[in-house]
Amino acid sequence: MSDLFQQESPLVQVELGDPIGSAPRIEEKPFLGYINLRGRSDDTRFLAGVLKVLGCEPPVEANTVVDSKGYSIYWLGPDEWLIVTPAGGQGQLKAELLSALRDAFCSVVDNSSGLTMLHISGENSAALLATDCPLDLHPREFKPGQCAQTRLARAGMTLSPLPDSSGFEVIIRRSFADYLLLWLQDAAIAFE
Repeated sequence: MSDLFQQESPLVQVELGDPIGSAPRIEEKPFLGYINLRGRSDDTRFLAGVLKVLGCEPPVEANTVVDSKGYSIYWLGPDEWLIVTPAGGQGQLKAELLSALRDAFCSVVDNSSGLTMLHISGENSAALLATDCPLDLHPREFKPGQCAQTRLARAGMTLSPLPDSSGFEVIIRRSFADYLLLWLQDAAIAFE
C-alpha cells in the first residue's frame, strides 16, 4: 500500500538548471515540514509548552524569524507562527506540541502538503525579486532574522533573507510553485 503514496515535489516537471551569467540561482528545498501554530503570546502555559518543545518561545516581534533546535519559527501575526521542520519531522513535532500544549488554548496544524520553499541566491537575487515584489529588499532595510508576508507576480509568499545575506527564502503554496518558478526563470533572463 505504501507504494501508492509517493511524495513528489510540486516542481517535478520544471527543470532547474544552473544560472547563466549573473542570473540568480533558484533552488527548491522540497519536502520540508510546515506547522502552523496559533496561540496567545501572553498565555504562560502556551509559552512554556512552546519553549519545552522548540527550545525557545515563539517570536513576538512583528516580522521576525528565529532558529532553534533545527526549526525556523516565522512570526505571521500576533497569535500565529509558521514552524519549518527538517524533512519528515513535522509529524513528531506536531505530536510533541499537542502534548505540551494540551492545557493551553491553541491550534497546531500540519500544512506540509500545501507549502514548499525556494532559495533564490546570488548577487542579483534582490534585483530579481524587486521586479515585482513591493518590499524594500535592501539589506539595511530587510535583514536576516526578519520575514514578511508579501506577494511576487500576484502569488502570496513568506519571504526571509538567508542568514548569510546571500539571497532569500521564499515559502509559497504548492499550487503556485510551478507558476512562480517559471515566472522567476523568465524574469532572470534579464540578468544573463
